[in-house]
Amino acid sequence: MNFSVSKKDFFEALQKVIGVVPQKTTISILTCILMDLRNGILHLTGTDLEISITTTLSVNSEEEGSVAIPAKILLEIVRELPDVPLQISSDADNKLIIKTEKGEYKLATQPKEDFPKISVEEGELAFQLDSELLSHMAEKTMFAVSNDELRPALTGINMELLPGEMRFVATDGHRLAKITTGNILLGDDVRRNLIIPTKTLHLLLRNMQSAEKCGIQIGEDHIVFSLQNAIIYSKLISGTYPNYERVLPKDNDKYLQINRELLISSLRRVSIFSSSLTRQVRLIVSNTEVTIRSEDIEFGAEAKEVIPAKFSDSWLQIGYNSIYLMDVLRHLVGEEIIFELKDGTSAAIIRQVEKDEKEDVLMLLMPIRINEENDNANPPQESEYSYSAE
Repeated sequence: MNFSVSKKDFFEALQKVIGVVPQKTTISILTCILMDLRNGILHLTGTDLEISITTTLSVNSEEEGSVAIPAKILLEIVRELPDVPLQISSDADNKLIIKTEKGEYKLATQPKEDFPKISVEEGELAFQLDSELLSHMAEKTMFAVSNDELRPALTGINMELLPGEMRFVATDGHRLAKITTGNILLGDDVRRNLIIPTKTLHLLLRNMQSAEKCGIQIGEDHIVFSLQNAIIYSKLISGTYPNYERVLPKDNDKYLQINRELLISSLRRVSIFSSSLTRQVRLIVSNTEVTIRSEDIEFGAEAKEVIPAKFSDSWLQIGYNSIYLMDVLRHLVGEEIIFELKDGTSAAIIRQVEKDEKEDVLMLLMPIRINEENDNANPPQESEYSYSAE
């Protein structure tokens, strides 16, 4: 193998692949990236056996070949090099050599034959999506994914395909994000539910370019995303996603309309004074205003702000985890938002006032139960849904 490439292009390609390389593994070859040079195109492949990605870039090729090279040290040295042309080659001593005008760097390679063979199976369902739509839906929901490995279904995003409609849903039991779009043409008989690992979607967003179409192939237990310069293969998370429709409240008849940016900025200040354990803030809602309060009894700290709002009822008090609430607000758009409420112990539905005819965005947030005699020995309890998979 022998080729030249700009440092900038090579580093950008490495960054797109490095996200799949496992940080901890007992299989040493998985810490490597496979570099395969054919017909002037360099293919960079990484895998953790569940997810694989191959990205490509054009180089000035002098000699074809392939090597498996430790990803971490390769990325670190390329990052630190100046933005100059790189001459990269491999030798008979199983070394990868990177040369610049003023330096030469040698890295030991691993046997390329040990690198896992990536075979992309034919999908049962294939279609194309606009990359901006796909990234938009992923970004609206990924923040609500669970980190609980004991509930693997909740560690991914539920992608629902229906005739003329697609949904992304994510939840961790305390909050839920759901986005539905009608900007998709599928057959009338298409009905599929699949759980995509969050890591896969992070890789996809890193590799997508604007105004690009993304090809999608769905198999029984895998999904393949095909981009202009990358192919991402991922196994799906097995199991059934919880029946979230059963826990969406249907009788929230109190409506609070408030300025989104004003609420976020107040929460950022007031939450500084909240308990580090619960991050609780209280919203005390009246006809024309909302009082936001927090206190940390351990340090004797408290804060209060009052901001204007419109409420359809006379009074209500409700507590939230301020981090969860701000996460929800940041993933909505527009000047005004609406809370659909029932009481101080029930889930709230939060929507943006500005709506797209072909898109529906819904956020759900569970409250923290407020104990007026709360102390550090008995912190307020954060409510969580009990899901059914039926």
